[in-house]
Amino acid sequence: MEPAQIASFTAELTREWAIETGIIEGVYTLDRGITQTLIERGINSSYISHDSTNRDPELVARIIQTHADVLEGLFAFVLGERVLSVGYVKELHAALLSTQDTVVVFDQFGNPFESTLEKGKYKILPNNPKRPDGLIHEFCPPEHVASEMDRLVNLHHEHNSRGIAAQIEAAWLHHAFTQIHPFQDGNGRVARALASLVLIKRGFFPFVVTRDDRERYILALEAADEGDLMKFVNLVSQIQKRSLTKAIGRTVDIQPMATIGDAVAAIRNMLVNIGRMIPEEYLRVKSTAQELVNVALSQFNSIANTLSNDLTKVDAKYYFTTRGGTTLSADKLSFLAEHLKYDPNPDTYNEAISLLLKAGDVESRIVLAIHGVGSAFRGLLVAACYFVSGNSDPIMLSDDLIRFSYQESSNQATKRFTAWFEPSVIQGLAQWRKTLF
Repeated sequence: MEPAQIASFTAELTREWAIETGIIEGVYTLDRGITQTLIERGINSSYISHDSTNRDPELVARIIQTHADVLEGLFAFVLGERVLSVGYVKELHAALLSTQDTVVVFDQFGNPFESTLEKGKYKILPNNPKRPDGLIHEFCPPEHVASEMDRLVNLHHEHNSRGIAAQIEAAWLHHAFTQIHPFQDGNGRVARALASLVLIKRGFFPFVVTRDDRERYILALEAADEGDLMKFVNLVSQIQKRSLTKAIGRTVDIQPMATIGDAVAAIRNMLVNIGRMIPEEYLRVKSTAQELVNVALSQFNSIANTLSNDLTKVDAKYYFTTRGGTTLSADKLSFLAEHLKYDPNPDTYNEAISLLLKAGDVESRIVLAIHGVGSAFRGLLVAACYFVSGNSDPIMLSDDLIRFSYQESSNQATKRFTAWFEPSVIQGLAQWRKTLF
């Protein structure tokens, strides 16, 4: 894209974020036709008819413009190389809710009443809403908010120093913030702004959650409440892919095409770029992956047979076997992503094999996992190896992934894989030995 086209696309994305972040929270309603007009033409109350919204059009336009100003402020924040602080979070809250003066709050029994909204200040009353099923959803008590927010910001800086993937950190920060719910109102809008800040700082698009995403968005947050952050990470990645698709489509629209061949090539390139079409040459890496799985299975089978001959014949409480053809679960992928600092993509490829090591009632496993990486398949796969025993947390068996692509011959990949895999297995057997004491 030319600079002018980039600026135009960014402005439209900003307006979409500004409109939808209020709709998600029920601050106002706005029909789809007017929404599209505002995105394309700009935020102007004259475009908003009284029958297209549930509030005064002038007020709706002011609220949307406030949201847009905040997002533009995030870009300025990144350019100024400022670091996130609790002070800036309070600034975001005050800016996002500058047009709002009152808020409905809930007492300890979940009953609502109206109160003055303190902008940019932490809550002084509980904000634990009553669910449709009658249960109270409890957020952080007001007296603990300040310390929890300090901890949140410190953990965010620690994650940055460790190089946590942008999509993972955006999902984590958003969810952790909403669990605290530090302000009396507007926490969802601030959370989406914080997620957008993380993504913008890493060169990605803002986190544009639309009304069509609302159900998936809530379900992903509820899954994160139960300890499964991967659904939310996937949602962040999918929304990024949607923005990228729009940007690529804009590029295709302005690309000169003099011949039918140019038109066909433009379509093919667009489909490849948005991940809807996989070039044939990319598929070679999946054949390589299967060869590496076979190498690993052969090694696991050899170990299982040796241990069975040495131990099972002597004591039947020991049992050894291999398992193949399984996939890695979302929680295990999340564990690997956090420890090895990458963005797993199980949609393109996901296979796991394991060596089962059983001593009495305790089952331990050395697991090899091979899967895709990144938001779209580019002919690249990765492998990771870990050990797990009983209900204990997994233990990484290598300090890094091994990566292999369609451009590498299977012989080269196998040679590198073997040099990486054998020390990992040795480390896994050493970990198992410790469990036998």
